[in-house]
Amino acid sequence: MKSFVKVGIGMVFFAGLFACQEDKSFSNIPELFYRDFEIVETGEERGSIAIWSLGFTDGDGNIGVQNDRDSNNFIVTGYRYLNGVVTDLPPLEGYRIPASENVSSRNGIEGEFRFELQLDPYRSGGVDSMYLVGYVIDRDLNRSNTISTPIFLD
Repeated sequence: MKSFVKVGIGMVFFAGLFACQEDKSFSNIPELFYRDFEIVETGEERGSIAIWSLGFTDGDGNIGVQNDRDSNNFIVTGYRYLNGVVTDLPPLEGYRIPASENVSSRNGIEGEFRFELQLDPYRSGGVDSMYLVGYVIDRDLNRSNTISTPIFLD
């Protein structure tokens, strides 16, 4: 009899625990979250690169390009500090998030992107400190929130 009571209490405990878990449901507009940013010296002619890690959520799971005809979907712009004034730099181009394949999207998807960004286009402009700003556009042309890196020195 005592073992039945213990099993019953255990089952009630686990049922309560799983009943409290929230079902994840994300907005259909992609959302980005800052995870990490680092500058890596490659030792090659191309110079240093920035590695930017971003978390994301997307309610309808349509984030990412599906083919070569789709437009670039991660838009990155740099901003520099020059004599205390912030000015924008030409956008970095060619950054694409691939479509998430074989991922259930009933309640949305979440994950992480990791980009290697070339900094050489900015080095010739006399940049001493800067930061990058980026956002994602999904296949329904929903634009995510804008996210930025910390200010870094070149």
